Amino acid sequence: MKDYIICIGRQYLSGGKDIGKMLADKLGIDFYDSKMLREKAKENGIEEGIFDMFDEKPTKSFLFNAVMDPYSIDSAVNEGKVIEAQRKIILDAASKGPCVIVGRRADKIIEEDERVISIFIGADIEDRIAKYLEDNKVTQRNARRAVERKDRERASYYNYFGDGAWGRANNYTMCFSSSKMSKEEIVEMICHYIDKNAD
Repeated sequence: MKDYIICIGRQYLSGGKDIGKMLADKLGIDFYDSKMLREKAKENGIEEGIFDMFDEKPTKSFLFNAVMDPYSIDSAVNEGKVIEAQRKIILDAASKGPCVIVGRRADKIIEEDERVISIFIGADIEDRIAKYLEDNKVTQRNARRAVERKDRERASYYNYFGDGAWGRANNYTMCFSSSKMSKEEIVEMICHYIDKNAD
């Protein structure tokens, strides 16, 4: 397992991206989040800005859109192009060697690869609401709605093709709560697992 690919799924504002970056830094391997994947897309000649059209949100039904709004056909086609672009970039990133990939249902895209270690990071809803309120001047109620809406979007995106189980423990190698453990402790436990299972 020296040549491993760590895929991190996470609830909104659970610190999953921070944990992924800390993990990559500690292991000395490449790190990919939405920003890095966009840059990699540009390097590979994929249409600039295409990732901005599809940011871990569920696609809409092509047939429903076509019936309700004929002009949405172009949008549906573009969504398909984005899905394929993301798939191509994630496969390319994984082919380069050990790395950490955050989100983008990377664990499903490369799930047949025996190098995959899938991680899910969650946190208590109250902690995530408090974090949302640090940067947004809204009511507690609206903050809860925003956090829950983002989680629903991520779950729908992950489960869109019917092969996912976003947030379910049996779908991942390991699951952690950043409310129950510090980010540093989570990183240490993942590193311990890798060391224990390394060839």
